[in-house]
Amino acid sequence: MRLIIPTESILQNKGGVIIYNYNTGKIEQQYVHNKKWKRTGWRGGCLYKDTLITTDWTDLHYFDVKKWKYINSYKNNTFNDLHYLEIHNDQLHIVNTGLDCITTTNTPLTPTNIKHEFIFDKIPEIQNREIDLNEKWNEKFKTKHVCHPNCISFKDGKTFVTCFENRTRGKNTGKIIELKSGKTILDKFNCHDSNWNNNDLYLTHTRPNKIIVLKNVLEKKWPVKIDEVIDIQRPGWWRGMQIVDNKLYVFASYGYKNNEPTILCKIDLKTKKQEFKQLPIVDKIIWDTVYQPIVWLEG
Repeated sequence: MRLIIPTESILQNKGGVIIYNYNTGKIEQQYVHNKKWKRTGWRGGCLYKDTLITTDWTDLHYFDVKKWKYINSYKNNTFNDLHYLEIHNDQLHIVNTGLDCITTTNTPLTPTNIKHEFIFDKIPEIQNREIDLNEKWNEKFKTKHVCHPNCISFKDGKTFVTCFENRTRGKNTGKIIELKSGKTILDKFNCHDSNWNNNDLYLTHTRPNKIIVLKNVLEKKWPVKIDEVIDIQRPGWWRGMQIVDNKLYVFASYGYKNNEPTILCKIDLKTKKQEFKQLPIVDKIIWDTVYQPIVWLEG
């Protein structure tokens, strides 16, 4: 099994993409982007046919996976602290963390007709913001976001967004919401990622090293109670998750504190057995941070 991973070295301020073969533990391909800025790592990512669409802090990047070749980048003045990407109904949905919104483009490969759906407009208890969309947000490194959306996922016509915090990086100030209705799914948890496995929603609870499981979410009254907690048996900042064939893959991003590559944890969701592998160092690049790996089942 192979993963396509947009990745970042916070330690070396580099970004790029790798193909990682889980079975061999080797990086089969590696590309390092030459952008220079305060934070240049590649972050969220999704595949559209053979094109990887990925983000860094302020840009979208396009990469031909088959030819293993960078294509081009796309800039917009409203992009700031971009996180996850998802394609739904042939539209590209961008988690625009710096502006506390979900940014949508009409087509994945040629971004036009950009629209913004602000999270704080949906949640009355979260402080509002005045955002001038003509301002050059892509020239700003930090903003004072009020709900910190990180991840978006779709299920049966509903849109789910993880909000990491309310106003500040406080403990247990985040929530999971359904974007269209603004209803809270889970309250007072700082969760980062959300992945569906059949009708169950899996969340990364980053600091406490846990995976939270919400079962049969669509059949329950919201907000729901937690059905299961999986303790990850190593410390880290756990985010960057995918699920395939009842196997959960999640990364520990150590770049904020440690000078070593990220560790990948594989959890068998049936047996709960856990395996850990550290990304190897190729050409002296230490990939310490992962946001959104992509399962690639070829080869």
